[in-house]
Amino acid sequence: MVSQDMNKKRTYKHLFFRTGDAARGQRGFTLIEILVTVFILAIGLLGLAGLTLEGMRNNQGAYLRTQASILAYDMADRMRANKERAADYAGFSTDGATTTLPACATDAAGCTPADQATLDKVEWTRQIQGIGSDTVLLPGGVGTIQFDAATSRFTVTVTWDEVAREGDAGENISGDGSYTVRFLL
Repeated sequence: MVSQDMNKKRTYKHLFFRTGDAARGQRGFTLIEILVTVFILAIGLLGLAGLTLEGMRNNQGAYLRTQASILAYDMADRMRANKERAADYAGFSTDGATTTLPACATDAAGCTPADQATLDKVEWTRQIQGIGSDTVLLPGGVGTIQFDAATSRFTVTVTWDEVAREGDAGENISGDGSYTVRFLL
């Protein structure tokens, strides 16, 4: 009886390791698992790439808004420094404005207050349009200065071209390409 038991083929049915016919039924199963894992990983990486792209777009928008605020406050500071000729700044737009510096810009004696207003407007136009620099600070940038006589308030607005963005519900976000400063002298 002992010899008969030894001749029997031993098969072990273990939770992780199978031998015999049960092992043949699982052939190729790990390949399917790998394909599913790669597919899920690819979807995750596409989502990550989309988030990175949106982050870069928002970063570029923030950069342009920062440049516009710097330029708007720069003009406001120039106007505060030349209060006696503040009226010379009213109604100005950099769109189509001259970019030729006045003669007083290189004169050792400096500029008169009236010439300083002209110099300020030309230098501001050159900054917004990127003239004399390798980079344009604001693509399609335009600066305007308005004066409201009723309130004695100046409004400096800087606009630029920016790629349209969509909100959470798919609506277009407007007003991203404009920065305004209002102040009294």
